[in-house]
Amino acid sequence: MPINFEKRSPNKGTEKKVHPCEIYDTLDRNANKGPLRVPVQNAVLDNWFVNYRNQRDVILKLPTGEGKTLIGLLILQSKINQKKGSCLYICPNKYLADQVRIQADEFGIHHCAINENGLPEDFINGEKILITHAQIVFNGRSTNFGIGQDSIEVENILLDDAHSCIEIIKTASKFRIPRSSDCYHELLQIFGDALKSQGAGTYADICNESKSAILAVPYWEWESKQDEVIQILSKYNKSMDKSVWFVWDLLKDNLDNCTAVFSGAGIEISPRLLPMEMFGAFYNASHRVFMSATISNDSFFIRDLGLTKEVIEMPLTFDKKWSGEKMVLIPSLIDGSLTRESLVNWIGKWRNTNYGVVAITPSNWHKKIWESLGSTAVDASNLLEEVEKLKLGHFPSPVVMAAKYDGVDLPDNMCRILVIDSLPITETITEKYIECCIPNSTFTQIKTAQTIEQGLGRAVRGEKDYCVVLLLGNDLVKQIRFKGSRPYLSPQTRKQIDIGLDLAKYAREDMDESQNYIQMLISVINQGLGRDESWKQFYISNMDSIDLDDSRSTEISDEMLIQERKAECYHSEGKHTDAANAIQVLLDKHSATLSKEERGWYLQEMSRYLYAQNRVEGMAMQVNAHRTNKRLFLPPEGYQFTKIDLKAHERIENIKSLIGQYDEFEDFLVYMDDVFSRLVFGVKSERFESAVDELGKLLGFNTERPDSNWKSGPDNLWAIKNGEYLFIECKSEVLLTRAEILKDETGQFNNNIAWFKRFYPGAKVVYSIIIPTKKVKSNTGFNESVVVLRERGLKNLVSNARAFVLGFKNSDLKSLSDNFIHQSIHQHNLDADGLIEYYFESTLLVN
Repeated sequence: MPINFEKRSPNKGTEKKVHPCEIYDTLDRNANKGPLRVPVQNAVLDNWFVNYRNQRDVILKLPTGEGKTLIGLLILQSKINQKKGSCLYICPNKYLADQVRIQADEFGIHHCAINENGLPEDFINGEKILITHAQIVFNGRSTNFGIGQDSIEVENILLDDAHSCIEIIKTASKFRIPRSSDCYHELLQIFGDALKSQGAGTYADICNESKSAILAVPYWEWESKQDEVIQILSKYNKSMDKSVWFVWDLLKDNLDNCTAVFSGAGIEISPRLLPMEMFGAFYNASHRVFMSATISNDSFFIRDLGLTKEVIEMPLTFDKKWSGEKMVLIPSLIDGSLTRESLVNWIGKWRNTNYGVVAITPSNWHKKIWESLGSTAVDASNLLEEVEKLKLGHFPSPVVMAAKYDGVDLPDNMCRILVIDSLPITETITEKYIECCIPNSTFTQIKTAQTIEQGLGRAVRGEKDYCVVLLLGNDLVKQIRFKGSRPYLSPQTRKQIDIGLDLAKYAREDMDESQNYIQMLISVINQGLGRDESWKQFYISNMDSIDLDDSRSTEISDEMLIQERKAECYHSEGKHTDAANAIQVLLDKHSATLSKEERGWYLQEMSRYLYAQNRVEGMAMQVNAHRTNKRLFLPPEGYQFTKIDLKAHERIENIKSLIGQYDEFEDFLVYMDDVFSRLVFGVKSERFESAVDELGKLLGFNTERPDSNWKSGPDNLWAIKNGEYLFIECKSEVLLTRAEILKDETGQFNNNIAWFKRFYPGAKVVYSIIIPTKKVKSNTGFNESVVVLRERGLKNLVSNARAFVLGFKNSDLKSLSDNFIHQSIHQHNLDADGLIEYYFESTLLVN
């Protein structure tokens, strides 16, 4: 029988400590775990206990590496010691949940996990912290936490890396039905005509299984076919089709307030407001803590989780300007020869370094390039194994992972060189559709900045940690140089990028004539990794000058999202006029900051609200929305087609206007290099066609994208002279090995010829197609003479267009002479006639 120490203790019945700092002193932590970090952890925990512990919602924001996990565990332990009920610690994924459990063990904090019997009694009784991951909690078939009225009660919840958890909730709250499911084909059948009316060519691509072809169902068609949609989804829920079954109970009574987007690979049906009330354990909790890094903008907490502006404006934080050292290097700004391709080819072949080299790519396609060079590819199956190797100091080759911008901590020697390879891209077809409608919108900028920030935070995990970060890819460089997106980064990251821009300039200025640019880059990297004292002091003095008070962009986006959410809530309650009025308030208040595309988007939202109570009024508003932004839904009738043309002398003025937008030549070059990088075969159609449009504008032509704007016609149309046009059909995703142009492609092309003749009767036109082959399949043909731009011609066109841009390097961009531009156009074979003769190949056979 054990000794009864309790009855012999001089302090019988001593109450447990409830202040988290005092709790820490009582823990049986590992010997290497010293006192709390002073002043950060002490100050934050004391502030929470005094000022925040009785608030329902708290956002906890601290820089990466300041010990948020321990702070979160101590907050929940305080609730347990106060006997305030059950405590749940939620991580974005299993890997992070395991890491939190390890930390809890190291600090002596008692915790538990879900077992084969379900939720442990220690958690239910409020005696131990339950550590789990978001997919377990936010799940339409959650057996442990329930949904709706069957949800269990949890008093205290903490979301670790809350921004990532929001993405998991969004994924769990939408139908993602693959093409392989019969459900997809039934839904496509009932919406086929509606989709075709929104883009016959894109609809044909969807039917031909193109993953990049995307069309949304117009809201009026979605509303009119609700009964059929419900019957189809209910049938596949009953048959336990996983793509339906896991979400059905969350959305089955709210399908009319969803949006549906098709691609050639699947369909997404997403709620316009996340069904947070269905996740009762979270929704009804008394105390909810949202842990976040110091990302500048927390607007998505308002839109997605319904938090109030007051909670966003009053986070629990510590007034510290910066933590850790990141030497941000942008090689392409040091010299144009340091391209993404050359750097990937160089770094990907490194072997047996003395430190970890980690690359983060936006997609598996990018990852495979690194893998082909001998880098170690990481995915869910080997993540733990490869991270453990880094911990043990094994660095045989660079490690590359796709889309791992969050959730993987790589401190100290595990990662001394971090490569962010290209701009993060959206994965869901719904987000791709929205980006297509409102490119560079406020919220696209916020999300992109958030993802970049998360990526940059992988390697530096503490105050004394340091890392060299290489930013590669024209799209990424363009993004970080774009003044409109910079405010959405945290002040710390903005300053680090500013330092990176300065380093590129200093590297050019101080380069030794005996060096090449790779050698120059190596010498700068070695200054960071070799702990050069002058670099360290330069960094510290610059980082200490950070201005933490610039919050204008955050205030604007917060206000906009408050109105957005208010409008959608009104609409879901049947208050359609109030919903439309809320959007009108948004438009009136922020008209100066909204792009034309964004204004059109909000007009379409108003038309959707109005249509629910007055179809005539709603459709009239939709006509106005499409007139403002032609990427939006094409109304069934009532729109007015507008033609493009190019007047005499207008071409030179267009070029001067475009170039004159830039204060520095380097900014102009970065923008155009991003365009040029997308003008290669293999690029997704939307990105390629957008680049063709931007190339036309660079050359001074008036351009449009008929298929995108009018849901019919060619992909691109350039007005190249008064009354003369270049008609361009793009097939960028065709394999270079393709031998022939197929029948469905010529059929689509001939339909687009008919469209042009209808809307541009009598106009002079050159019909062209961008495709790797000029041979037409024997059973088909074109109705008119057609020229082709193949790989070599496209490369030559891009090369000469870039040389045209470089010709302005030493010019005053605000006062370019007409004669200089005119001469440069002819010098590079970019005049209207030479363009066709020099780059396009001979006429294809006519049918």
